[in-house]
Amino acid sequence: MTKSFRRYRDGIRKTFIIYALIPVIIITLTSYILSFSSLYNTIVSQNDKDNVQIAETIGSLVESYQNQANRLSKDERMLAYLKLKHSSSTLYESLYNFVNDMELKGNFFVFDDKLKPLIQSSNYIPEYAQGEHSIMWGPIRRMQDMPDKVILARQPALHADSPSLTVGKAIVIEGQVAGFITFDFSKRDLVKLLGTNFSTSVVITDHFGYVIACTNELLINELGKIDVNFRDRSGVVKSNHDRQYVTTTEILDGEIHIYTLTSVGYFKSMLILTGLLLSLLFGMLAFTTYVSARKIAASKTKVIDDIVRAIENVQTGNLETRLRVNTNDEFQVFAEAYNQMLSDIKNLIEANKEKARQNVLSEIKQLESQFNPHFLFNTLETIRYTVKLDPSSANKMIVVLSSLLRYSIDNANMEVSLAEDVVYTKNYLFIQKYRFGNKFDYRIHVDEAVLDCTVPKLILQPIIENAIKHGFANRQSLTVQIKADIFGENLVVVIDDDGEGMEPIVLQNIRQILERNHNDSPHVGLYNVHRRVQLIYGEEYGVDLSSEHHGGTVVKITLPLSRGGSERAEGGHR
Repeated sequence: MTKSFRRYRDGIRKTFIIYALIPVIIITLTSYILSFSSLYNTIVSQNDKDNVQIAETIGSLVESYQNQANRLSKDERMLAYLKLKHSSSTLYESLYNFVNDMELKGNFFVFDDKLKPLIQSSNYIPEYAQGEHSIMWGPIRRMQDMPDKVILARQPALHADSPSLTVGKAIVIEGQVAGFITFDFSKRDLVKLLGTNFSTSVVITDHFGYVIACTNELLINELGKIDVNFRDRSGVVKSNHDRQYVTTTEILDGEIHIYTLTSVGYFKSMLILTGLLLSLLFGMLAFTTYVSARKIAASKTKVIDDIVRAIENVQTGNLETRLRVNTNDEFQVFAEAYNQMLSDIKNLIEANKEKARQNVLSEIKQLESQFNPHFLFNTLETIRYTVKLDPSSANKMIVVLSSLLRYSIDNANMEVSLAEDVVYTKNYLFIQKYRFGNKFDYRIHVDEAVLDCTVPKLILQPIIENAIKHGFANRQSLTVQIKADIFGENLVVVIDDDGEGMEPIVLQNIRQILERNHNDSPHVGLYNVHRRVQLIYGEEYGVDLSSEHHGGTVVKITLPLSRGGSERAEGGHR
């Protein structure tokens, strides 16, 4: 199955868009949510704070008036004054000074038992004290019924200066109610006391819900009570026209209720409007990011496109394409190594053409067995994708592959030191390890005492290539081990793998091929190594093969012990 091809340019553009947009969206939405949450919490906190402050202020002032009424109702001067029925400038002055010292100014009255005003701070007599019939209802009746208590009564204010709240106490002499003392507070003065915070509405009611004072008349119904939706409620409350955050507090033993209300209905409108603006902003940002990403991806991946086209030309056999890259980065290193690789390949082809026919045939056969073109193209294909994902590893593979090519086409020496051939083998195994990943592993156990022994060039790689090619059959992993040691006058190199192994009939056929002087079978690698060893050193040397089906394969190469080979291992991967 052919894997789907994804352009590196598309990947860069997609990555740029994702990493540009997602953080902006997350940060903006988080800020959006936190801002509204902070604003809402601020409104709630301020509403609660205002409620507590107003409740404490009203409660403290009313209690002060209650205490003063209770104290004066028992004052000896007041009792004597009611008995004698004449004016008392000291009592008037005492009441006047007390009221002036208070933040909430009230009108004070002292009535006898017939509701005749004896002391008064206003010429307007409140309705609850007009006429003897007033004794039968309202605050006067309550003071008569509870002479020992200070009463607190709401008054139906007809206009802003009418009394809205009354504090009163009966004056008892010898067990009989002899008069009354009252303090009246107008609606206007109470509203002024509530403050000037226009974002918060304040309503003061009695325990029946009747409004004593209010900063917003829209919150009062036609009966003079607070809107039923808000009564005795706290939290977000929906009314007919808006949503309000409500805080309710009871003071003075539940006789007075303090309501503070802040409109939060506009939150919904703000959320919708802000959401629309953010959507428009994100749309513009997405379009701008997409256009910018296309331009940036095109400019940054032009070099990669050139490299891909060059590699595709190599796959079709065109070795004339050269890369011209001046980016001063890994791509330039790759381009230089690629150009050098093509030069090496072309030089190899030209050199082979100049050799005698008998050498050409053997050299080509050797190259095909030692350095398979499929390996080259597979490696280039690996480099092609690695360049996109891991430029550093791609650079290393290019250098290693270039070193392999130089080593394989160097025909100056047919024999090298074992150390030099091991370096080449490590480079070859490095590429195979990168291709197969964790599926492939190798181990090299070569004693330092045998590294200077002379061996035929490229003696190990064909055997390893053969092990990889056939060992992976029906296997998910493969391990190859290389050992070299001295036995008597011989150097013995053993290459074994834990791969699929050979069936007995296949093993027998290969052994028969190794015993002949010619080979017309597809088993080229083992035969070429075996034949080269015998041609150079004699019939008593060569390759010995053993294998078990599903049990791996062991290849033993026996060579005469000889020292002093070349040590040209520069550029090898270590």
